[in-house]
Amino acid sequence: MLQKILEYSDELKLLLYAIFIYLEMDTEIVKVLFFLMMIDTFLGVTKTIVLNNSFSFKKLAVGFVSKLAVLLIPTALALMSIGLNYNFKWFVTVVMDLLIVSDGISIISNIIAIKTKKEVENFDAMTLILKSIRNRLIQLFKRLLITIDPKYHTEK
Repeated sequence: MLQKILEYSDELKLLLYAIFIYLEMDTEIVKVLFFLMMIDTFLGVTKTIVLNNSFSFKKLAVGFVSKLAVLLIPTALALMSIGLNYNFKWFVTVVMDLLIVSDGISIISNIIAIKTKKEVENFDAMTLILKSIRNRLIQLFKRLLITIDPKYHTEK
């Protein structure tokens, strides 16, 4: 399976670029976010080894997949933008910027933990970002429902 993925890596990369271009997402920001995620993952593994915490490749794989899944957030927002015929481009960019800042904070925390050989309390910006995005989308959805059916507001 891995061999097949490696054989088609250029095609997969081209497909991802095509998706990001179709969705009018800034590919440079996506690249920066991806590289920050890679650095954060590497530093996270290094921190785990330095602090003598338990390390497993399963944990690494799950962590890496969850980091890549974060890229689905702005992608989903961009798709919603097209589907609803709204201009969410600014919102997608803000979310990407917040994800970049979140990974930057995580990188700095990992570096501090490696340098001091002590666990650093990490600010979970990602969860706050996800909850905020979810709440904003729920508010948008409710406004759409009220626009479609004004009685919705009085029923709830």
